[in-house]
Amino acid sequence: MSGTGRVLVTGAGGFLGRPLCSLLKQKGYEVHAVDMQSSEGPWDKLTVADLTLPGACEGLCDGVEAVFHLAAKTHAVSRSPNEEKEYRQLNVDLTRDLIYVALPAGVRRFVMMSSVKVMGEGGFEPQSETADLRPDSIYGRTKMEAECLVHAAGAEHGLHTCVLRAPLIYGPQVKGNLRSMISAIGKDIFPPLPDTRNRRSLVDVRDVARALVLVAFHPGASGRTYLVTDGHWYSTHEIIELIRAALGKDPQRWHLPVAALRGIAAVGDSLRKAGLPFPFDRTVYHKMLGSACYSSRAIEEDLGFRPEYTLDKSLPGMII
Repeated sequence: MSGTGRVLVTGAGGFLGRPLCSLLKQKGYEVHAVDMQSSEGPWDKLTVADLTLPGACEGLCDGVEAVFHLAAKTHAVSRSPNEEKEYRQLNVDLTRDLIYVALPAGVRRFVMMSSVKVMGEGGFEPQSETADLRPDSIYGRTKMEAECLVHAAGAEHGLHTCVLRAPLIYGPQVKGNLRSMISAIGKDIFPPLPDTRNRRSLVDVRDVARALVLVAFHPGASGRTYLVTDGHWYSTHEIIELIRAALGKDPQRWHLPVAALRGIAAVGDSLRKAGLPFPFDRTVYHKMLGSACYSSRAIEEDLGFRPEYTLDKSLPGMII
């Protein structure tokens, strides 16, 4: 899927944007990157702009064959009083504005990066793209609305559209919770969690970039939504042990009892209901030891996608 056309990538300077731009450059595309901050990167042109400002999207799609829309406000909680407004501006309004300028500019392909959070928190049984959408956060709800905008534009105007959903993304330069987890394990301050045999889906950032390019230019992807994972289900215990091995540490010799953690979580719920802050409750318990399992069989069977990375293969490049 090599080409010589011009493509637009929003959120180009981010964790996913950079490997996507690099892959597009390798395939011969002229990359017009858009980001909030100026930086050097694998692109031909960089526009530094706050795309939520009025008129900021004007002219961005001129001469562009395909748009890769990655820019979004993620599920990191800002705690600001304008939080819901910020999510709506970045995730819904910006998507609408980009579509609005893409159509008259003659853009033929529009791909949006979404998240499994539109499906809720997941569970032990793997969910597919056909699962009901039950977002339980502002992030999930606004990404769901943005997905609808993209597919509606495709159906109404004959635009090649595709939405790609991903679970937690790992890979070189990873940040967020996974980076904090690696750091804490490296310092021997991460709690010795038990093996609950939960199942979590993950995916490498480089495989997400490959999937984005695939769905943008494969005719069979038009009008579709796909999940992408690395094809494995990891327990939290397995993730911890893989990180310990990558750090050169021995396996954990003891673990906190599951019953004790559930008891602490119940106490945390009670304290929160009483208005008292407590760092551990059932929500935190689920994030640490619950399941969030997804299937990427559809993109594999429909488009022939095969992930190249697994967590154990990628971890050595994530240890810094």
